[in-house]
Amino acid sequence: MQKYYTMGEFAGLSGVSYKTVRYYLDKKLLEPAKISESGYRLFDEDSMERMQKILMLKYLNFSVDEIKNMLEENSELAFEMQEQMLIAEKEHIEQVLTAVREIQKIPEESKWDGILSITKMTAQKEEIRAQYRKQDNLQKRINIHQFSTSKEEWFDWLFKRMNLEPGMKILEIGCGNGRLWESVCSKLPSNLNICLTDNSEGMLKEAKERLDKISHCLKEKNITVSFMKMDAENLYVKEKGFDCIVANHVLYHIADENRPGLFEKCKKSLKENGVLIASTVGETHFKELFEFMENYDKKFNIPYWMKSGFTLENGKKQLEKVFDKVYMEEQENDLFVTSPEAVYDYMFSLPGNVKDIIKKDEANLRQVLRLKISEKTPFFIHKSSGVFICR
Repeated sequence: MQKYYTMGEFAGLSGVSYKTVRYYLDKKLLEPAKISESGYRLFDEDSMERMQKILMLKYLNFSVDEIKNMLEENSELAFEMQEQMLIAEKEHIEQVLTAVREIQKIPEESKWDGILSITKMTAQKEEIRAQYRKQDNLQKRINIHQFSTSKEEWFDWLFKRMNLEPGMKILEIGCGNGRLWESVCSKLPSNLNICLTDNSEGMLKEAKERLDKISHCLKEKNITVSFMKMDAENLYVKEKGFDCIVANHVLYHIADENRPGLFEKCKKSLKENGVLIASTVGETHFKELFEFMENYDKKFNIPYWMKSGFTLENGKKQLEKVFDKVYMEEQENDLFVTSPEAVYDYMFSLPGNVKDIIKKDEANLRQVLRLKISEKTPFFIHKSSGVFICR
């Protein structure tokens, strides 16, 4: 039999005040399960689950309006997603705490760079939180690539440039969710030893789960995979002698001042004939879409990689300071997008202020996109993605 609780009982069970429950009711974050014949608001187990989600998001410093939007867009807010949010928050706090401790050891006259670093780290908190305001942000960004004109998917194209051979030892810096290896598993040579690293425990967890699904393929080929939590800016691996180090769309995340040191560490970790495979984007990547955004509203913050410190245009010069031979290859790939909804979703998923601006003008933006994009008039978007092969 379903059990119901009065507002006072519900407040006591959830560990908050009566006033807090009333506040969430007033803000439409919470609703009673039913109203009694006497007019009392009653709550049940589903109400408690809703309260748990509200309190978790409040704990992560989301505003009441943000919480309301998140619960409307993703009413389930599974515990797996909550775990990812908490892990991201924990990792960010640990990074800032380490930086604050380190700066205390530096002489006063040398603290400027440390202060800048801490300032940037603190500012990144908003970007981390933005990724969880809507669970499918990443998927919405991926969806637009279904309109690609390339003959090969990115991971297949990248894999061919690795030139892997049986028995090789491979290190990936910033493996993310491990999708690269899942995608090319059937093409992998035998007896590989692959070490996947990422600074996010959440990403490593997802990578492990993804590769567990293809464990039969890995076992048949006698491929061993290990996982290691590691910040790319402080790369440290006990083992040396890697045949191949992969950094797939990672290096533009590394601070300019730390990138040369990372290159040196990569070179020292490679065998004599080892290779670094470093992919990135060019300055014209998604140029047409970002120009459309700028023309539509000058207040849009264009995504950071447009002004990255490591692009197809400037990466070779940086790498040649460490590696003897560096050459770049760009994938031939463009998008002909016939769905206005795909473009809208991509824009809405971007970090920064884009989402907030769009919400205020949603109907008009959708109408503009519908007039601009159709099967007969596709939206051309140039993709500038490529790879540096370094020895």
